[in-house]
Amino acid sequence: MAEADAEKTERMETQSTMAEAVTFDNMYFALLGAAEGFRTAKSPDIRKSIHCLEAILICNPPARIEVRTRLQIAQLMWLHTKNVDHVETHLKKALKKVRDLMAMEELKLEITSLLASVYMAKGKHLDAVNLINGTIELAINYQFWYCQMCFQLAKASMEMGNISAAVTTLAAGAEYAGRLNAQNTRILFSLSQAMALLIQRNFDVADVILKEVGAILENAEQSGLALSRSEILSLKVFHHVLQVSEYIWQGQIKLARQSLKQLHACYKQLTHTENKPYTGERDPADQFHWISQEQLFLLVYVVSVMHALQQGYTDKAESYANKALQLINKQRSYDNDSVVSSYQLILMEQLFLAHLLRGQTAAAVKELQKCVTVYQKYHGTLKHHRSSLHTALGLYAMVMPGCLDHARTQFNAALKHTSEPEQIAFIKLNSVVVHLKQNLPKDKLHALLESVEPGRMPGKCHSLKASSYCIQGMAALVEGRLTDAKRKLRETVVMANKADLNKLTSSAFLLLAHIFVDIGNQTDALEMVKSAHEIANRIPDISLQMWSCKMLERLYSADQPEKSVEMRELHEKLSAKIEKECEESTGLPEHNLLQWLDSEFPSSCMSMV
Repeated sequence: MAEADAEKTERMETQSTMAEAVTFDNMYFALLGAAEGFRTAKSPDIRKSIHCLEAILICNPPARIEVRTRLQIAQLMWLHTKNVDHVETHLKKALKKVRDLMAMEELKLEITSLLASVYMAKGKHLDAVNLINGTIELAINYQFWYCQMCFQLAKASMEMGNISAAVTTLAAGAEYAGRLNAQNTRILFSLSQAMALLIQRNFDVADVILKEVGAILENAEQSGLALSRSEILSLKVFHHVLQVSEYIWQGQIKLARQSLKQLHACYKQLTHTENKPYTGERDPADQFHWISQEQLFLLVYVVSVMHALQQGYTDKAESYANKALQLINKQRSYDNDSVVSSYQLILMEQLFLAHLLRGQTAAAVKELQKCVTVYQKYHGTLKHHRSSLHTALGLYAMVMPGCLDHARTQFNAALKHTSEPEQIAFIKLNSVVVHLKQNLPKDKLHALLESVEPGRMPGKCHSLKASSYCIQGMAALVEGRLTDAKRKLRETVVMANKADLNKLTSSAFLLLAHIFVDIGNQTDALEMVKSAHEIANRIPDISLQMWSCKMLERLYSADQPEKSVEMRELHEKLSAKIEKECEESTGLPEHNLLQWLDSEFPSSCMSMV
């Protein structure tokens, strides 16, 4: 009897367990279906989709289902909300559970990869590096995830300033993809490695990689690479972006011209080519997508703006920059993209320079305020751009009446926040101009001049070396060393013409004209100033226009009084414009950004804006 009762009880418990399982399965699939329905509806309701998935967790699901559900919730929150802390919490719980489960390696890799992205979004780059380093050996048997993690590890290393580690990781990724014959991904790794090398200013090694990849892409369609036409064009665009960037960083603007034409031609073809993936068989490693077409297009605009501004063509630079910023504003998916925010800052900084060169000081300082707004949103970006912001404020102060002391202090602040040789040289060259304008003690000026001698300019930067000759020539002219000044300024003209550095050419012509006036050579002086004036009007640059007008007024006064009057009237018109702009700028709350020096963030200035 007792045995019968026990058997009956056991049977009832088994039936109850089975009923509970059936009941949970029913609830699970019902809630999962509802979540998917809300997500894929014509008008998606992501909040309700997340609530359905959260309801599954309330039902105390088995560990495997809990892990998958937490990952699904994290993915939805990551894509559609700004609640990064909740995303991190779900992923950490999922990762803790999945470590105890068998045969779920790929799910573990997916969770790890997303958690690393979350860490990077929160500025916790070391946590991302440690997380990936602890998992990447597992990923080596899963081609897609290994490539994904290599790119993530390289990105985190670069954010931490460890460019060498990024180069090593990207080289390992290229070798891995090469062994798998995953050509698309191998080229992406190689180009990304070249990009890191360019940032490191290792131009020789970067150039070798760019030439090798360029040869592969040139014959890509004929050689039967497992790539679609849109993929080949995307790679070509990225390749040309890096080539143009290399020339810009070296200050070789004229050499960049042909690569820029090829870049624009590829970009145009890509915009008219349907974005189709390769339809043949390919390895999982070759299904990796590194960058969206929209982000690639942004890169095209960024280098186009930089190239135009280096030439001095402010109108063209502004046109490209505004198109790029419109593209950013249209894409809501960019809201949490720190890379795109960096592009945005570069574009705003270039717009600032374009406004400043045209004498639009109010628009220029407002552009800096927009930069500060981006820094507020992405606090990590300030660390990388702080020196640039102080430098920009110094340049703004240089053209504002009575603000040369601010220029000097802003340049000094900029030097504290950078270790990049090119930026240090640029800041010091502008500091020399401030010292000359303020007639500061000779010993300080000479120490500064010695630090920016042409032979001390960084690496292969042609434009900085040409600028150094110009500044050295200007200082020699101020000190009355005319022979030395003439020699250095003529070298400036040769170097500037060789690289299409129009503003520098115009400046050197005007300084040479001063020398010719001093030695009584009015004819050569007039020719120099006329050439400088033509360049100043073409690019245009208001400070050069005013300077050349003033000199032409003087040079024309003896033999051509009508032209002298014309130049005087033009100078008065430009002076009135500048005076009005400076008066408006001084009255703007953004002008208070000049007070920001030592605090971590310009909060005191922000409160006034």
